[in-house]
Parts: sequence; C-alpha cells; structure tokens
Amino acid sequence: MSEKPESSNASTRFSSTNLWLVATVLALVVLLGIQLWGRWSSSERYVSREITPKGNLNSDEQSTIQVFQKTSPSVVFIRTKGYQPFLFGRGQEKELSSGTGFVWDRQGHIVTNLHVVEEALRSSSTALEVQFADKSVADAVFVGGVREHDIAILKVNVAASLLLPIPLGTSDDLQVGQLVLAIGSPFGFDQTLSTGVIGGLNRSVAAEGGSGLLAGLIQTDAAINPGNSGGPLLDSSGRMIGVNTAIVSPTGAYSGLGFAVSVSSVVAAVETVLVESIGNPRPVLGITVWSPEQTAKLGLRAEIISRGLFIKQIDPGGPAFKTALRPTQQRGFQIILGDQIVSVDGEQVRTLPELQAALALRKPGDVVSLEIIRGDQGGKVEVTLDAQKLIF
Repeated sequence: MSEKPESSNASTRFSSTNLWLVATVLALVVLLGIQLWGRWSSSERYVSREITPKGNLNSDEQSTIQVFQKTSPSVVFIRTKGYQPFLFGRGQEKELSSGTGFVWDRQGHIVTNLHVVEEALRSSSTALEVQFADKSVADAVFVGGVREHDIAILKVNVAASLLLPIPLGTSDDLQVGQLVLAIGSPFGFDQTLSTGVIGGLNRSVAAEGGSGLLAGLIQTDAAINPGNSGGPLLDSSGRMIGVNTAIVSPTGAYSGLGFAVSVSSVVAAVETVLVESIGNPRPVLGITVWSPEQTAKLGLRAEIISRGLFIKQIDPGGPAFKTALRPTQQRGFQIILGDQIVSVDGEQVRTLPELQAALALRKPGDVVSLEIIRGDQGGKVEVTLDAQKLIF
C-alpha cells in the first residue's frame, strides 16, 4: 500500500486552519452585528413621541382671544406709497412709511395718527393706501387732522361689509394696573396683538418731529413698536380707550414704555375735523396752548398761570412756525414750557376762549402783535394770520 506525500497532508491541515479562522471571524462579525443591532434597536432607534391632548384654555386666554376676534376686523394697515426716482422714467413704487388705523364709522372714515400720514401730505407724488383685515386694499384720501392730539382722519370708498366701526370706551375712569390690549402693524406685521397693563395716566411726551408736546396720554407696557402708531388700545372688554401714538426708547424700538392718546381726546379731535365748517375759514395762529388747568398740574404757581397762555405746540405748516415763537419742549424727564402769550394787539388773553374771541375779530391775512413772556423776559412777536386749514 502506497503512502501520500507529506506535502499533501500539510496542505490539508493549512486549509482546515484557514476555514476555521474564516468561520471564527464570520462568527465574531455576526455576533458583533447582533450586539450593535440590539443596542440601536433598544436605545438609539427613533421612537415617535406621544401627542398630549389639548387642555381647556383658561378664562384669561379665552377672553383675550375673544377680544382680538371681535376687534381685529376693525383695525387696518396704512401705507404711504411713493416712487423712487430713476435716471429715466418715473421710477419704482416703494413704501415710504406705514402704520395702523381703525374704522371710525360706516361712512368710510379711518382714524390714525397724524404723524403716520404726514409724509403723504408733503408731496403730490405720494398716495395713501389702507389694507383691511381680509387683505383687501383701497386708496384713501386725507380729510383732516388735529396736531394737538396727533390724530388724522382718512376716507375710503369700500364695501359696507368692511366698515366695522371699533367699539368706543371711556378714558375718564381708567386705573393704573388694569389690563389693556394693543392691535397694530409693528414693522409691517399687520394684525399683531400685544398685551399689558396701564402703567400711568396723564403723561406728557414729545410729539413726532419736535413740534411740541402731547399731553394727557395713557402709559402702557403693552409692546408698541414702529408701525403700531395709530392702532387702538383696548380695555379687557374690547372697547377702544386710546390710540397708540408714541414710545420712549433710546433705540427707537420697544423698551417697555408706550403711550396712547386717550379716547376722549380722539373723539374731540374727530369732531373738530368732521363737524367744524371749512366753508367759512377762521383766522388761526397755527398753535395749540396749555389750558390753565393743565399748567396747574405741571406745578406752576397761580400768579404765573394767570399772566397768559403757554404755547404747547406749533404747526410746522402754520403762520407761527415762520416766527421766533417757541413751543413746549421735553429734555429727558424735564418739561420746558414754551412762550407765554399775554395779549393779542394789547388785549389780554388768559384762557383759550379769550384767545379764540380775540382772533375771531380778525380775518386771514391780518397781522397781529403778540405780547409774550419767555423765562423772565418779555417781548413782542408779529404773526400774519392764516386761514384755518384741515390740520388744526
């Protein structure tokens, strides 16, 4: 019987060893894979989160939602449009400014701040546009304004279904600490709601453009930013108690101090524009003055108040603006009263009715001599009366 060569046995043993090694490696790989799969499937695999059912809204949330749903259809977004000039041609239409307003009545009157639309009044190449809550847009015309309260009235011609007048409240019984809501278009985001409380009453701040001082304002910490101007400040029942008009901020954005014109001042301003006859224009100085009661609240002594009327604001487009007369100014928290008018052509004036009576005897174009006191010095300033314009 013949024997196999020794080399053949060695080859067989080597092959068996290789197969064993390969099998061992494969087994280890499979074992490792099973372990990794187990870890991934047990701890690292994504598991869908359970959705928690919605709970009931609390009464405060429900009330806020109801106020917004009830009132927001009355709030509008206001744009001033113009054209950016090109080298050739008319140019591209652009938005020059924007703000907020609200529907006043079913005749199509819209109320906003005067400073929101004032840029549109300076140029014939600009136009006003009102966007309603349903995104429909209409052109608007300027009806009139009252600078003392920074209120303007526009007019639109739209479907009656869009004219939902905002509910009016009162501002005589407001209390510090009561809840308020503001609806507006901050930075162009229309129909934006913010909430807060009344932080103070009867505040005074500088008017836009430095033309004087706005007095009798409501202070609130409801967020008011550029674009909120002209929008309503509401009480918790959804009644308008003021018109958001100003902020105090070193950056120009919300810093916790917002101010609104009281609804009583808004009503008076609107009536001045809509009721006052413009067919028989009266002569005006182009100023607003502090009443004796208002200056008394500023802490002035009675003997100083009795001398005459302090100028609160001067209309930039009025006759007094062309003279050296000075309005009231605010520097920080200090109020610096404007010139005090003592007499008109030698006739003493100590109250607003007395000033109005003195002017009623004149006509547009007449020159009157005002005796004034500035600080502790007196002087005289001549003013050429102008016809009463739509901006009072």
